[in-house]
Amino acid sequence: MTDLYSEIAIVGAGPAGAHLASRLAAEGRDVVLFDPKGAWEKPCGGGVPTRAIREFAYLLESSNYPCKLIRHITLFSPLDHRVSLTVDEPFAIYSRQVLNGLVLDRAIEAGVRFQRAGVTDFSREGGSWRIQTDRGETWRARFLVGADGAASFIRRRLVGIFSKRDLALAFGYNVKDEPDGVDSNKSRADDIANDEVIVRFPKDFTGYLWAFPRPGVMNFGVASKLGERTSDELRTLLSKFVCDYYDGRMPEPARVSFFGAKIPTLDFGTWKGLQATGDAWALIGDAAGFCDPITGEGIYYAFKSADLLADSLASAAALASAAKSNGSPAKSEAGAATSEREPLTEEDLYARANAFYDERWRESFGRELENASARLPRFYRGFFFGQVFTDAMIRFARHHRGVRTVLGRAITGDQSYVTLKRDLLRSALRVF
Repeated sequence: MTDLYSEIAIVGAGPAGAHLASRLAAEGRDVVLFDPKGAWEKPCGGGVPTRAIREFAYLLESSNYPCKLIRHITLFSPLDHRVSLTVDEPFAIYSRQVLNGLVLDRAIEAGVRFQRAGVTDFSREGGSWRIQTDRGETWRARFLVGADGAASFIRRRLVGIFSKRDLALAFGYNVKDEPDGVDSNKSRADDIANDEVIVRFPKDFTGYLWAFPRPGVMNFGVASKLGERTSDELRTLLSKFVCDYYDGRMPEPARVSFFGAKIPTLDFGTWKGLQATGDAWALIGDAAGFCDPITGEGIYYAFKSADLLADSLASAAALASAAKSNGSPAKSEAGAATSEREPLTEEDLYARANAFYDERWRESFGRELENASARLPRFYRGFFFGQVFTDAMIRFARHHRGVRTVLGRAITGDQSYVTLKRDLLRSALRVF
């Protein structure tokens, strides 16, 4: 069989891979995108933070991809204190199948060659990548991108899997809404606004429980550092949370589907040596480990890392073009000048793009996520004014508008963890 060719091959058609493919195709690059499932219901809450909506406005442009816009959040502390917040800018909650479909459809419209196929093998041969699929096809590409999630096959082969200390375990239930007038749990549903998120911090627990409203579905979940609790313990905790939401009983089995997944929540020591690029390859999104270690939120970093890699590939190409036009060596923040006697090769271009990318992701969000890793134990198990931090945070928020504002920003992704305690303290001491 004759090999098929593309300049850039992306493995994984979730938000990271499909957004990158869309960007590159729109800029005239030849891109092939591989995924055996296409748009599917990934195990995930589906929350899209406020800053993602702000930066990637196309997410809300079409009514063909329904979501819930969330302004109201209720938090429960380990000691069962409660506070309700209203955020100034909403965040969105999607079915992951809908969100993935939105971004994938956009990529296909931009000219991406989407292959509903899994990658079974790949190798570096003669300056290009030889990629084999489960449909029996062989592709050749000059640059390879892994965007295939926390369990990434591409990552596993290139740099190895994530260690146990770098992962969290999440379980969840999707509960379909009953038609109007049929819901046996209507009294509980009436108590909760249909655009409200609920988050509970259990005692002695590095993680949290959530209830996210989606169109037609309530998404419930629990996430904790891998190995801290057994799977049975997490399922028991989650089932009780769901029962409490529905007045003490689980919904009918026909309405309930269960999911489980691992989430990259990198240990503090992992960030310094984290490798996201190599010889004509790069990793983005969960495959690179780009996920908030405290909340497990990864959708923003999926889009952002894809954007940064697209920008980096474009910058490298622009430098090469300028150098060729001027007949002078190309020099940039990512490397020294290339000798006039040694024109840039294709390998040089991809190396330069990767140097840009490494610099940009660390500057854009890498240092913030590294700081979050350092603060993870203190967030869930530390103390603030002699009280468990999450409990103190919620108790202060009940009485101080400024604390509620800071807490709302933290939940929607707009608050730095580096200054979280300081900002909470200043807000608590401020007189209104």
